[in-house]
Amino acid sequence: MNEIWVAHYSVDLWQEPSCWTAYFAEVQSLLGLSLTHLDSNDPLRRKVVSLAEAAEFACEFKPRESSRCLFGKLGRSGLGFELWQQRQINRWPNRLLWYVPRSFAEKPEGWQRLKAMFNLGNRALKPFYAYCDELGQISSKKKKSGAVNIEAELLGVFWLTYFNASYVTFFGADKFNGFGGVEHGIDGGITLTLGDNPMLVTTGDREQVATTLGRQTFVSHNDILGKPPGLFSLTFQQLQDGAKLKR
Repeated sequence: MNEIWVAHYSVDLWQEPSCWTAYFAEVQSLLGLSLTHLDSNDPLRRKVVSLAEAAEFACEFKPRESSRCLFGKLGRSGLGFELWQQRQINRWPNRLLWYVPRSFAEKPEGWQRLKAMFNLGNRALKPFYAYCDELGQISSKKKKSGAVNIEAELLGVFWLTYFNASYVTFFGADKFNGFGGVEHGIDGGITLTLGDNPMLVTTGDREQVATTLGRQTFVSHNDILGKPPGLFSLTFQQLQDGAKLKR
């Protein structure tokens, strides 16, 4: 459980190579590390020749591929990611998930760098929902009934959590006024930061924010009946339409 996860979910199509070139370049600059491998197989053998080449590869759908999964790593740092891309957004969103050793984050300025990388993803990837926290906190949201349907419920509130403008409207912007660590983006989205680092945030702190926003929007282990898409969470179609719904 000595990992920090950074996840971004988006209904925007991530198929423009120039965007990935810019994103990878900024990640390298922020972390002081180079992207060395990007592969459709794990273990990774395909080496990165250049960021432009890696960006082209990230967007190369085969003729009959409706989705693809890529794996990347930054040398021997222990930092890596999984990238799920959809040709069209139907059943699943696009998702980028970073795995960061906690030892990296705990280095001088490590938490600040991690937050900067989180904010970069929120700007570059246009997610509707994003989070960053210790693996133990994220794993605790697993459901015995199976995978979480993000069109029916979101995973939770974490150390860092981002909601886009549609979700801010959905929850009601006034609900965020009483929270500390609120950052408003120029796109209308909001980032919540619950502490200087995740070890300073209790499970109760995370749950209190989730309850204020609307507990039914988030995963509950006691829910055995399931939730209909679009009632407590926004569907992909609503997000693409720029949902104006309010809870």
